[in-house]
Amino acid sequence: MKKFRSLFAGLFVLSFGIFGLVSCDNDDTPDPLKAIVDVSVHDLKVEGGVKYGIYVSAIANYDIKSVKVTAPGTGGKVYQLTATADKKQFVFIPQTADFTTDLPVKGDYSFEVTSTSDEKFTGKDAVGDEKLTPIVIKTAAMANHLLKATWDKVQNGDAYLARLYSANKSELLFQGTLLASDKAEYEFGATTSGWASGKSPVANTDYVVELVGIRYETGATADKGNNVQFVTTDSKTIKWE
Repeated sequence: MKKFRSLFAGLFVLSFGIFGLVSCDNDDTPDPLKAIVDVSVHDLKVEGGVKYGIYVSAIANYDIKSVKVTAPGTGGKVYQLTATADKKQFVFIPQTADFTTDLPVKGDYSFEVTSTSDEKFTGKDAVGDEKLTPIVIKTAAMANHLLKATWDKVQNGDAYLARLYSANKSELLFQGTLLASDKAEYEFGATTSGWASGKSPVANTDYVVELVGIRYETGATADKGNNVQFVTTDSKTIKWE
C-alpha cells in the first residue's frame, strides 16, 4: 500500500502533514478514486488597502487528468485547476489580476476530479466570509547565524507559519513548524528541521522570509490543515549571515 503526501511545505497552497489517501496495489479490489479538496481565501496588500483571491487544491490517491471547480450560485465561475510536479495534485493559483476588493463568493465550491483512467470524484468545500486583518512582520533579523522574525498576533488567527524563499520568491526553501495562535516570534537556522531536500542557506545571500497567519474553517475540528478559510501573509527581504 502507498501513502501519498502533499507537496513539500504546501508549495502552492496551505497543506500540512500526511494525507490519509491510500491506494492498494490489489487487482481484485482496487480502491475508488478519492480526493481531498480545499478552497481558501488569501489576501494581497495593495496601495490603499487589501484585495482577496482564492487558492484551490485537489489531491487524489491516483494520477489526475483534470479538475474543474464551480463557484456557488447560478452561473458560478468555473476554475480549471492545473497540474503540479506531483501528478496527484492540481491547483489554482490566483494571479494579481484575479484579486478583488470584495471577498470571494460565499458558499459551497463544487469539485469534479477526473483521474487519468477517467474515473470521477465529486466533492465540495465551503468558503465563508471570515477574514483576518493583514499580518505584519515587526522584525526579521539575523543573530548568531539564526533568523528571528517577530509579529503582532492577529485577532481570531488560529496558527502561524514561517517560510523562506529564494530572493525572487521562485523557490520555497524552508517551512517551519505550525505555531499556535499565542506565538509572536519564530527563530530558525541552517540545522532547523524544515529545509527542502538538499537546500541550506548561503551566507551573504538575499532571501525572502514570509510570515503566514491562518484561520481555519468555522467548525473544523480535525484535519484542519485541509480546512483553511483564510490566509494572510507578509514578507521581507533579508541577507543571511
